[in-house]
Amino acid sequence: MHVLAIILIITTIVSTTLADFTIYIGKTNDITDVGVTFSSTEVQIHDHAPLSCSDMGHVVSISASSNNDASKGRWACDGCNAKAARDWNIDRFEMYNRNDAVGHSTDHPIPLFDRVTGAVTLYRTKNGNYDMRDIKNEFLGTCSRPLHPQEMDCWELISATFLTHVFTCTSDLTPNKGLWIPD
Repeated sequence: MHVLAIILIITTIVSTTLADFTIYIGKTNDITDVGVTFSSTEVQIHDHAPLSCSDMGHVVSISASSNNDASKGRWACDGCNAKAARDWNIDRFEMYNRNDAVGHSTDHPIPLFDRVTGAVTLYRTKNGNYDMRDIKNEFLGTCSRPLHPQEMDCWELISATFLTHVFTCTSDLTPNKGLWIPD
């Protein structure tokens, strides 16, 4: 009985310290290039899935690095290409996560997650899942690709946003509350 109580306590602690979050990739195209629905240059991090069109308009989007290096900002990827994001064969997916990851040109920059890790990098493992590691290669959690990813095409008056769910992650990291834009 004593052992069962200890196991229940440990399970409760572990289950409350891990959080799930999702990573979506897409692009908002203005009215002049609405037909470019698979343009995927922006990342959004959400605390849930599936999303609705109203969800994606309330999250800060992070642009891709122009040289596939996220060490100084943005995000980078080995395996991301011109195909639809659902078809990418991703080996490495890296996001900059220092104090100035979001809003670096403002007076109040923030990291992507609740604590600074330098980077959050997902590396594909042999079983097809992903290990999440920080800049010092310390383990942060795991991620997986959805078998049937949600793809969204949300139209507004002068633009259309297309997003694809590319990762579901479990970690003690949580998305920074500053990523959400109030109504």
